[in-house]
Amino acid sequence: MVAVTACSGDSDPVLADGQAPKPDARTLRCTQQFGDAAASPYRLPYPVGRTYRVIQSYCPPNPAWGHHNWLAYDFDLQIGDTVLASRAGRVFAARDGFDDGTRRCGEENWVFVEHDDRSAMQYVHLTRGGLLVQEGDEVTQGQPIALSGDSGCSSGPHLHVTLFGDRSGFGAENTIPLNYNNASGALDVRNGLVEGRPYTAEP
Repeated sequence: MVAVTACSGDSDPVLADGQAPKPDARTLRCTQQFGDAAASPYRLPYPVGRTYRVIQSYCPPNPAWGHHNWLAYDFDLQIGDTVLASRAGRVFAARDGFDDGTRRCGEENWVFVEHDDRSAMQYVHLTRGGLLVQEGDEVTQGQPIALSGDSGCSSGPHLHVTLFGDRSGFGAENTIPLNYNNASGALDVRNGLVEGRPYTAEP
């Protein structure tokens, strides 16, 4: 059973004396370097020439925000926009059947792809009837795998993506840094994508 992470997360401890919590595994995960984007094996999950904005980036500081402590991105794809495989791999989980716009957590349509290094990519909030692959399919990088949507725990149409180190767990603690070798746009000091910025998929 694959657990979907949607766009919600846990929160940092609140200290009565107002002091900042000491760095823990979550803090260290959120402050690590993402590596050289040009050397990344991943490509943006949408077609060449298209531009989308990151509406939520990784590890926002406010505990009320969905990606708090998560290495994840939300792109502002609209319902019916094409989602591409960021890397070649095998589909090990896919789910369809939930309507867009219900706002009900646990009713996300999604696709999970495992890569040859055992990492796993999650594509979430797909539209009902938008799956273009099924469990067991081998996919190539850049292959259309789904249509974006607004299913489940979502505040509006978008594509949520998360990269996990392996299939041992699908919580925040197993998320790993992700950037893209064909993303034209500003990166932050860690080479991660920046919230609010647009990114064009280059050839």
